[in-house]
Amino acid sequence: MSGSLGFIWPFAAMHQREVLAAGGGTFSDVLHIILGSASPLLMLATIGFGAAALGKGFRLYSLVSIAMLLVFSVLVGIDAPRVPANLPTPLVGVWERILIGMDLLWDVVLAVMLLRARSTVGAGEAGRRGGVPAESAAAA
Repeated sequence: MSGSLGFIWPFAAMHQREVLAAGGGTFSDVLHIILGSASPLLMLATIGFGAAALGKGFRLYSLVSIAMLLVFSVLVGIDAPRVPANLPTPLVGVWERILIGMDLLWDVVLAVMLLRARSTVGAGEAGRRGGVPAESAAAA
């Protein structure tokens, strides 16, 4: 997800509430809202494809992550219209950070699962080559 939108985020700085309430918003504020709406959709797609790629345990973890993503996205969506009106939104930042943290944690778990799968496959190949890892066998 970060690879597709991460390079745009620096141009999507959000102004402070007082500026927005006074009508001082700019294109960067609109871009922030667009990226903020697109990010959870890309997270859903990424988690969905990842869940299909690995085993049952990871699939269950991914489904829990999707449920959390939906819950916290709704919580952000409830508070979002209050920001430009300069109304209180005491927990919107917490909900956003939980969303980002959940996505990053899912990425880490995916990486660990892929490394484990790779090391399992590598060990199996070494056994078939008489104990010589694939890289060593290719060099020889």
